[in-house]
Amino acid sequence: MKDRETALTIILLSCILFPAMIASGCHTEPPQPQGTITAAALLEGPVYHEEVQLYGQVSLLGELFCPCFELRSGERSIQVWYDLMADGDKQRPAVSVEGLQNGDWVIVTGELQSIGDPPSPGNFWASRIEKAG
Repeated sequence: MKDRETALTIILLSCILFPAMIASGCHTEPPQPQGTITAAALLEGPVYHEEVQLYGQVSLLGELFCPCFELRSGERSIQVWYDLMADGDKQRPAVSVEGLQNGDWVIVTGELQSIGDPPSPGNFWASRIEKAG
């Protein structure tokens, strides 16, 4: 009888705690891959028009009014464009986001753009997106 009560208690707690953890955004950030930079680090010392590998978590994919998503890492976020990347003569081909979902940890290879006057620090043009890990 005691084993059954213990099992029921565990099931009950799992049904209560697990959804609460998900709803509160409780997650463990995987270790940052070597050779990548976070959004916070890139925005603190912007390097424009040089290819870098940006690491972070996908958010707002399919929710913005642009072919872009937010990449969150290091307490900051950058808007990553995967299509319609053009500025005058400068144009970059579209990158597939098939299979990506909000919450995925990815490495985005691309360049921070200095479009506008003054430059908008949050426009990152992707040339490759791959899931981390």
